[in-house]
Amino acid sequence: MAFELPSEPDCNAEDFCLPGLELQHEMLFSLKNWSDVGGITERLSAVGADVHALSLNRSADLFVLRCRVKAISAARARAFVRDLDGVVEGAASVEHLMLAKAGEHVGA
Repeated sequence: MAFELPSEPDCNAEDFCLPGLELQHEMLFSLKNWSDVGGITERLSAVGADVHALSLNRSADLFVLRCRVKAISAARARAFVRDLDGVVEGAASVEHLMLAKAGEHVGA
């Protein structure tokens, strides 16, 4: 049996691709109106993102939306956050996470 190198993931140089790991993005937004959440999730779907987790919390006079998404590149996640001018009140951020793919770490 010959040793085979794992196949390289399809991504560009900015996407932090490593075999066996999955790229996810934790996005954080401050919203003036809680109803803006629907528009943000619709925009995420439109760019091909898979919303993995979502939470909305009140903070003083704003709402803090935290989304964990996958299935988009790091570059696309950063562009998405930049493109939300006018919807987001204050700063928005994105953090990139490298996680073991589901099923590959079970039983380890």
